[in-house]
Amino acid sequence: MTRSVAVDGVDIRYADDGDGTPVVFVHGAYVTGSLWGETVGHLSVDHRCITPTWPFGAHAQPVGSSADLGVVAAGQRIARFIELLNLREVTLVANDTGGGVLLSALGASTLDLSRIAKIVLTNCDSYEHFPPQAFAPLVRVCRASELAGRLLLRILTTRRGITRFVDAVTLRGIDPHAYAEIFGGFLASASVRRDAVRFTTGLDRRYTLAAAQAIKNCSVPVLVLWGADDPMFPVSHAERLASAFPRASLQILHGSRTYVMVDRPEATADAIRTFTRVRSKPDRLG
Repeated sequence: MTRSVAVDGVDIRYADDGDGTPVVFVHGAYVTGSLWGETVGHLSVDHRCITPTWPFGAHAQPVGSSADLGVVAAGQRIARFIELLNLREVTLVANDTGGGVLLSALGASTLDLSRIAKIVLTNCDSYEHFPPQAFAPLVRVCRASELAGRLLLRILTTRRGITRFVDAVTLRGIDPHAYAEIFGGFLASASVRRDAVRFTTGLDRRYTLAAAQAIKNCSVPVLVLWGADDPMFPVSHAERLASAFPRASLQILHGSRTYVMVDRPEATADAIRTFTRVRSKPDRLG
């Protein structure tokens, strides 16, 4: 079921499927919540799966020049969304740029951790890799000139551009018939791509580096679920995160790049399901 809610002046459309433990998904730049579709299909048989399309550059309608699309505002929007839906005991699942936003929110104390039961981080930005090295030139262009940024993003929407993008983040590929659904406004709207430029300019490692202490102090159980065959986010990034969170476990998915939900949708769902069912041990006192 597709719904919408206004969060800080921005309309957030989201799919709400299944019943049970609530799982809220956070995607990366230039894609919609539909990216999680196959994983949600497996997981929603026994979980409530909520898949918003965040204003990360593929949302359906432009948000307007007054909306803050920066990293801090993005994290606040996630927290506010959970609050507005009155969700509790949430498992928060993030990927790609969305993981960087989530970690930044931890660092800024934006998230109400009383509503978050568990966190799942799939291949994503972290520490000094926000943006990752392969994405950094695009960020620099967008910062230097909005026009140049819009032109470069327009090139990404060509058949060659989108094919290169998909090849970089998946092994399995994405059916071209699904491009319109997965890439949404990024493909369809020049105005949304203008928003995408604004979102892109805000990506900065200072936010994820500032989260280092919050990661060490995080009381929430974390699953680091990582595609093994990802040149953009290698397994060493996952190992660093898993060793830094005090209550973390690491699971490697072979046969996957950045988009584990595309390359290994059933395995991703199974890992999330198993993680949500593990009873959390209380923190040690003293």
